[in-house]
Amino acid sequence: MPGTPRLRSWLLATALVWMAIVNGVILWNTRSEIRRGYSDFASFYTAGTLVGRGLGPKLYDHKAQWKVQQEFASEVEIRQGPLPYIRPPFEAMLFTEFARWPYVKALLVWTVFKLALLMAIPFVVVRSGSWKETIPLWAVGLLTLGTFPEFMDLLLGQDAPLLAFLFAICYWQLATDRDVGAGLTLGLALFKFQLVIPFAMVLWIAGRRRVLPGFAMSAIAVVLVSAGIVGWRGLLEYPRDLLALNQATGVGLITPENQMNLRGLLIFVVGRIPYPGRIHWALAPVALAAIGYAGVLWRKAGDRFLAEGFGLGLMAAIVTSYYAYEYDLLSLLVPLLAIRSSAETPDADRTDRLLETVGFLLLLLTPLYWFARIQLKAECLMTVPVLAVGIAIARRLRQAGAEAGGERSRPAMRGPGRR
Repeated sequence: MPGTPRLRSWLLATALVWMAIVNGVILWNTRSEIRRGYSDFASFYTAGTLVGRGLGPKLYDHKAQWKVQQEFASEVEIRQGPLPYIRPPFEAMLFTEFARWPYVKALLVWTVFKLALLMAIPFVVVRSGSWKETIPLWAVGLLTLGTFPEFMDLLLGQDAPLLAFLFAICYWQLATDRDVGAGLTLGLALFKFQLVIPFAMVLWIAGRRRVLPGFAMSAIAVVLVSAGIVGWRGLLEYPRDLLALNQATGVGLITPENQMNLRGLLIFVVGRIPYPGRIHWALAPVALAAIGYAGVLWRKAGDRFLAEGFGLGLMAAIVTSYYAYEYDLLSLLVPLLAIRSSAETPDADRTDRLLETVGFLLLLLTPLYWFARIQLKAECLMTVPVLAVGIAIARRLRQAGAEAGGERSRPAMRGPGRR
């Protein structure tokens, strides 16, 4: 049917609009709790306040955090201590600007800032004239409000759009052969180092090694800024603080079953085990193998399939990371847009199309997240659709790599003296 693709696009758009309205109603009904400081933005605001007051060395001091949070979140009833700031110190510099305002106003400005980044992502990723979908490009960012990752980001006041925007800039730099700039941008995203470092490894294995100098310069810069905020001693103690929080698994802050990765999925299947647990050691070689395999497939397929390689690398980084929450999946908007607008998409067989279509539809289906979250108490099950899409892309890249290898071998088979 000639109109089938157009019909499918508008049905998907209609579903996302409906889910965006539902998400909006839920956000409106929880506005009182959000205003009183129940969201994760409270930790960001606390960090910005401490640094703004010249108390950077106490950034990870729970007593100092609790004192600040009592100034604007004293009505929060579910916490007997502070909501800790767990990002690297350098990101706190961003929140010093928001901490200049009262908490509610700062949260509103932060939300508007994130929405602006979200609206900009499609225009950063998609090259002029390459968008062939029936849904206008300007509407893509708005439709993202109907997805569960963006809903959770807005509900919790998280920084997922900032991470996704930096990945979008990185993709644009790679697409225009500005690998050093891509590395510089990627280094700025190290506030989610558990995702960025594995992705940088994929780029290196894929042959985009010019990314590394830019990444190193940017990484050194954020380390120096972090040391300037908390001091070298505080910076060296930062991993210990994260380890202590990880050992406190189950108190509501870090719950493996809520992680969108293999760690959460396997713990859900085999049952919780004491930290560090054998499962963590078992996952380490799996993570390294997945990262290496993604990089090798990308390198063999070639830079013509940048969108697919970028997507596979990002998915490998997410599912093999130690920490990955539902809002982190928002970064997958970048490869999704890139693939849909790419002119060099490798041919997909029926299995690939089925895996990719079903996987993306499940990721976009907000009611499924709610079922996994509320009924099953296992958001980690949403890792399965990510794996399905990743497998489909990997199969397509493997096919493209095999075809590229065959083309390169033909001239050698002609023998000397023939052209």
